[in-house]
Amino acid sequence: MTDADLYALIQSDPTAVAAYAVSDDDACAARCSVIAPLLRQPVDAAKLRKILAVRDRWGGLQRVANNFASPDPPYKQARTLIDLITAGDSIDVDEPAVAEGAPVLVQHGLLDASDLQAMAALANVSQIITQQQVGAAREWFRVTGGATNATT
Repeated sequence: MTDADLYALIQSDPTAVAAYAVSDDDACAARCSVIAPLLRQPVDAAKLRKILAVRDRWGGLQRVANNFASPDPPYKQARTLIDLITAGDSIDVDEPAVAEGAPVLVQHGLLDASDLQAMAALANVSQIITQQQVGAAREWFRVTGGATNATT
């Protein structure tokens, strides 16, 4: 998040503005950490496998992915997801192979909308805004007067 983005975030929230106005950068940073947009990150394969197993989806995906006689779709989409998870790497759930395959898996009853939401939730992480970042946004505004293309 740039200084300008953080300044705009502060200005968008009355609680953050109030803390900012009295130079309580710690309180302002804490509030901004709550209201900042979530970031997307790759999901640990073990966490993804666990959530699918707990939701009773792992076995069905494996059965389709391991049955070469399965119709395609959903064979290819199930095989791709199983291969990515069993490789053990982090998985970008927004990657086209996963994101485009997920609706097909839902269409064929291997996943449902709540499964997709649970998978997506694993990829969402909160931004942690620090007091130093609030100070930098304050300095950016002081120096530039809020010019949209300026940096400190």
